[in-house]
Amino acid sequence: MKIGIVGGGIVGSSLFRILSEKHQVKVLDPKVKTQFPTLIHSMLLKGMDVQLAFKSREIYDKYKIERYPFKSYTLGKVDSSILSLWENYGVSIKETEVNWIGEKAIEAQGGDSLVNIKQLTDIPKEQNKVKIELKENIARVFANGRELTREFDTFILSAGSWNSNIVIGEKIPLKPYYCWATVMKGPRQLDKFIVYDYILGFYSRPLLGIGSPLFIAGDGDIIEMEPPEDGILRRPEIKDMELVISRIRTRFTARMIYISGNMCEGTPDMKPVYGRIKDNLYIVAGLNGYGAEVGPGLALLTAQFIEKGEEVKEYLIDRFRGIRDFSLGKEPHEL
Repeated sequence: MKIGIVGGGIVGSSLFRILSEKHQVKVLDPKVKTQFPTLIHSMLLKGMDVQLAFKSREIYDKYKIERYPFKSYTLGKVDSSILSLWENYGVSIKETEVNWIGEKAIEAQGGDSLVNIKQLTDIPKEQNKVKIELKENIARVFANGRELTREFDTFILSAGSWNSNIVIGEKIPLKPYYCWATVMKGPRQLDKFIVYDYILGFYSRPLLGIGSPLFIAGDGDIIEMEPPEDGILRRPEIKDMELVISRIRTRFTARMIYISGNMCEGTPDMKPVYGRIKDNLYIVAGLNGYGAEVGPGLALLTAQFIEKGEEVKEYLIDRFRGIRDFSLGKEPHEL
């Protein structure tokens, strides 16, 4: 089978690695989005997302993508059923007093790591400006103005928040939004551990992972906005920036160095989606700010769907049939 993948980010690169084992695959990438060199992969999710994160971890390990494990601390009440779920997937947890945080926390080992995303996305790509026209049962696909529809047996759309710029003719149940984080200077422990603070409402993760005074933190409100056509991302007004930073400073003595952001994409229920939208077009989308956790696992489900017809209904796009408009909610990796 000859497959064209539109988008070469976390999902597109995972799809390329999986499908290239059996098929002829080409990645058409607009190259408009840059990733942090490393992103959090966490098993500390809920419901079926934990299984999806486990599948993602297997993909990283299969293709020898570097992961750097970190112990994490979760502050706030976590339901016992969720803790049991984490343990079922091999995460070691215990409740402990963390003196440098000043709170009791759930200490987890084997649940969190930083993934070398740059290594994952280092695949062959062709830079193209792609447009997909949805008509009746068929998608017409154009790259740099040239129609490619008949050159491939099937296409997979996995361009993240730029999906809404690429697709014309029909509205799909996805919305792009701006997500941001800040690099801060503070306690050296924050460059050694991952912290999920559900009491004050923020997370922190190492920047370098060597015990430096620099760390990354965030968890502000979702800012709905369209991705830029020219690929130049301009930071919008972040109304809750000072609020988020004040929460961090309530817990730690720290100061902001700079803020960086990127485009994310959400669905009506803020859970990821995959499936067939036309006879020759599949989609993998709506990673909702936790693509490193679930993206490769979702790519595996998509490959199994294309090759074997296997379905995981919780993530199928069919669940949004008839939805025309919606508001984005809370990112689902937050407990």
